[in-house]
Amino acid sequence: MTGPAVRDEALTGFLEHYAAGRFFDAHEVLEAAWRRSDDPDMRFLQGLIQWAVALEHHRRGNAHGARALLDRAIGNLAAGPPGSMGLDLSACHAAAPGMRRAFAAWEAGAGRPELDAPPIVRHAEEASRT
Repeated sequence: MTGPAVRDEALTGFLEHYAAGRFFDAHEVLEAAWRRSDDPDMRFLQGLIQWAVALEHHRRGNAHGARALLDRAIGNLAAGPPGSMGLDLSACHAAAPGMRRAFAAWEAGAGRPELDAPPIVRHAEEASRT
């Protein structure tokens, strides 16, 4: 079991790796805390992990993995209200429908889509606590 301090430290590591485009590392650091968590927001944490893994699958050229993990991530991230865990996911929510269409087309045989990962940022008041 982990507490909020461990979760917040893992979120900080996740955000740093994610912002640097190291999606595999982002998923790993958050997954370690998620697996030991009794946090009621586990579905939201799982959604963040899946979002990063979807982008890692895209980076590695795995269309099916990118599309499948993105679909799961969207569902799990919807479990948290806006501002969950002090994170601003508005860019992710805005990008998700287009990413979903692009990944589905790619999986169906279209070319690999060009993609810039939407930013995930911590609200200012949350960032000042860490």
